[in-house]
Amino acid sequence: MDASGSSGSSFKGGRLTRKLRSRAPAGGGLMLASMLDILMAILFFLLKNYSSVVSDFAIGKDLSLPQSSSLIIPTSALQLVVTQSSIMLDEKPIAKIVNGDVEAKDVQGGVLIVPLAQELAKQKDRSLYFEKQNDQHSFTGSIVLQADKNLKFNLLKKVLYTVGIKDFVNMKLAVLKKDG
Repeated sequence: MDASGSSGSSFKGGRLTRKLRSRAPAGGGLMLASMLDILMAILFFLLKNYSSVVSDFAIGKDLSLPQSSSLIIPTSALQLVVTQSSIMLDEKPIAKIVNGDVEAKDVQGGVLIVPLAQELAKQKDRSLYFEKQNDQHSFTGSIVLQADKNLKFNLLKKVLYTVGIKDFVNMKLAVLKKDG
């Protein structure tokens, strides 16, 4: 201590700290308004970026899909299902499969499945009609193929050719997610 009675600091008798204490608010707690603003910003961010995955197709009883480790989310599109016994488009039977192949009367040129081609043309025309009526809807050529994993390649080649020739070129293959 020096002769003036202070403890060596440049402040005299702690007058400055008393002034600061008298100016400080009495509560001194958390600022809730700012905390609520931060929480609301986080909530809006999470709600905007949250998405739920909804698959709008059901797997048929006599269908065994292949397994994959794909992480792509299913999208809604025209559903083409090829089982061991039939070809269906949006749950409507199109052609029968006998002995692992389409009946000969339904095939043209060795690869084009005529009933499937006709039904796809109807679906495309329907989409184009709605596109003219409403600007929000447009034909994208999207189709989701659910094919049994035990089908012969020759049958799949005919299905894929027919789908592609009718301008459904955005094809997605439905698979089951592999465990692990």
